Amino acid sequence: MVAISSVLYVLEGFVPFPVPGGKWGLSNFLVLQLAYFGSLKGAVLLAFTKSIVGALISGSIFTPGFFMGFFGALVAAVVQRLVTLTGFFGILGVSLVGMASNNVVQFLVGSVLIRSPAIFSLLPVVMLLGSLSAIVNAYLAQRTVGFFREGE
Repeated sequence: MVAISSVLYVLEGFVPFPVPGGKWGLSNFLVLQLAYFGSLKGAVLLAFTKSIVGALISGSIFTPGFFMGFFGALVAAVVQRLVTLTGFFGILGVSLVGMASNNVVQFLVGSVLIRSPAIFSLLPVVMLLGSLSAIVNAYLAQRTVGFFREGE
């Protein structure tokens, strides 16, 4: 899971995103899968590891984008697991909540790093585009859960 998520993390850097510095977030589908079908520990560990490994491979470790994505992924993993435990949402709802929490945290970190709230003007566009990724992530997490469980 770490290898797949890390490779997707790196490949996402080559896929154009309409907002400067943004990424599609498809490397998060396995974090979602662990948060929804697995455990908090597994989801957080995967979010942590894929962010570090992916950033090391792509050469973006310790950049502002790294810190934004790193903290966003960790918070999203926790939020997704907590929302899952309520039983209120299915996997698509959990994915959308995770996307929203990830993006809000990224923008909070970004605003601290650039010392300006101006970055938040891009949040609506990123949330709209992120919703597309959240739908794809939910689909992938649901469709591949059996594949990863067989390997346990």
